[in-house]
Amino acid sequence: MPVLYEDKLRDRGLLLVRQLKDAGIKSALLEDSFRDYLVKLQIAATDGSDAGKLNLYYSPKRKEYTLKTHEMKHKKLASQIESLWHEFNGTEAQVADEMPTAGYVAYVDGAHIDGFVGYGAVVLHEGKEVARFSGRITEDTEARQVAGELMAAMTVLDWCAQEGVQTITIIYDYKGIEKWATGEWKTNQPLTKRYAAFTKKSPVKVTWHKVKSHTGVRWNEVADQLAKKGALQRF
Repeated sequence: MPVLYEDKLRDRGLLLVRQLKDAGIKSALLEDSFRDYLVKLQIAATDGSDAGKLNLYYSPKRKEYTLKTHEMKHKKLASQIESLWHEFNGTEAQVADEMPTAGYVAYVDGAHIDGFVGYGAVVLHEGKEVARFSGRITEDTEARQVAGELMAAMTVLDWCAQEGVQTITIIYDYKGIEKWATGEWKTNQPLTKRYAAFTKKSPVKVTWHKVKSHTGVRWNEVADQLAKKGALQRF
């Protein structure tokens, strides 16, 4: 039987794994632990030993996640993770409140995995998804994920032109996406020159909005996963 809210739990769990990694804590989703409203994460101590498990719950009624540490063996590490969880959630709530939602909004991202580059984008209209894109690029791979982010932005603008969308807000986490498009940064590479020329020629009016990566903004994480999916595509 399908597990209730597995997708939401997986997305939030993978985000938590990345956030803990940034804090120097190793963790992993336990694939066999998915239950309705619940998934568990395995935590490793600094010496690689088993530090216990985290329980991540999702409440559809409150539309929020709860983290429990009662299965942790290392109480000091459990306390550290609890503090980080509150910090993560505070940042996520603040960032989510600041995200534009009116009109057309697109989230774009790029990924570099084992030498392969992918791009991902999701387009919303009044908060509802209307399009998503994911693919792998074979040119300019030396620019790594930046090449993917630029391709994601160009793909969105191309879609807007085809669909008759005149204005859109593009949300990104690498500032070059905006700086090269507006001319604030010099374009001294073929890739950035093509990108600047493309955005300048585009009939679509863009409002640029920067967001920090891995801060839990739902659609930014979707774009990130789409970019990774693209990088893993094999022709």
